[in-house]
Amino acid sequence: MLQAEGSELAGRQALVDGVDGSCTHGRLLIGWACTRNASRNVARIGPHFKSRKTHNHINQSVFTMKASLAELRVFVTLAESGHFTRAAERLGMSQSSLSAALVKLETQLGTRLFDRHTRACRVNEAGAALLPAARRLVADWDHMFAEARDFARFSRGRVTVAAPNAQCALLLPPAIRAFRDTHPGVRMVLHDVPEHEVLALVRSGAADLGIATQTDARIDLVSTALSADEFIVVLPPGHPLAARRTLEWAQVAREPVIGYLAGNPVRRLLEEKLAERGIALEYAFEIALPWTMMGLAREGLGIAVVTMALRPLAQWHGLEVRAVGRPQIARTMTLLRAPGNSLSPAAAAFRELLLGSASA
Repeated sequence: MLQAEGSELAGRQALVDGVDGSCTHGRLLIGWACTRNASRNVARIGPHFKSRKTHNHINQSVFTMKASLAELRVFVTLAESGHFTRAAERLGMSQSSLSAALVKLETQLGTRLFDRHTRACRVNEAGAALLPAARRLVADWDHMFAEARDFARFSRGRVTVAAPNAQCALLLPPAIRAFRDTHPGVRMVLHDVPEHEVLALVRSGAADLGIATQTDARIDLVSTALSADEFIVVLPPGHPLAARRTLEWAQVAREPVIGYLAGNPVRRLLEEKLAERGIALEYAFEIALPWTMMGLAREGLGIAVVTMALRPLAQWHGLEVRAVGRPQIARTMTLLRAPGNSLSPAAAAFRELLLGSASA
């Protein structure tokens, strides 16, 4: 009988020599000893190996052999059922195929794993030593496969979206509700941030998808047009311009304007389009948040120039909304993703839902 060399150092070396934790071409590298028990297990199963001239040879036999998952599953199922016919039925394979898989595994190990009695069998000492690790490997694989299948079927997962506050408040909630109704296991994460932070989150991969105003400066991101968002004017009730159904920008330019902060991409787009026609707006207030704009407009402190996305918010505040023509100006809202980051099945499905909702 081969004697264990006893030390923890020998156990560690056995593990290092033989177990690299890798999977190659669907084959699993198997080592059933941990650092503390490696030498002990080698000693225990030593008598069952055909080739055991040296300790190093045993290490190579035990720790660097390759076994397929199918062979390990045959071994575990047969050990649990104790019967060739029942094991074959559980695995949905012929008895001859089961026997061939077992023989292949035993050949690679250099030892028999079962004591056979006609069609019944029972694990021997070597089989009993291997069985716990084999069970864990098969169970881990099944768990990993089930998790991957759940992600593919949207039974679980996470979708992260970054968008400016107006889109987070008004555009995305109905879409998230519709998606959650059909995929309740998917967690939705929403980042309510300024537009420049939307871009940073998408570029870094912290957000799967982003919603922002289309500009020529975003060539590093995959951009898909989502919807046109026209500029409108929000007026307090009783304002003289509220008597008109449609306004002109020249009329708006004569009023104190409540607008976005300088540098905001929405404001920048508007000013570029108006400058082409020699029109400039006079700002009474430059505001970051649309809720503040509505509050100021409600008190008659100016007229708010915003986009159609904020119309529900304006109406909720009891304000008048008017379209502006000559020229009619609109921004394009785009759906962004990073080109180097593949979308999960759930994120891809939510992206399609947003695009479908926009085109409906």
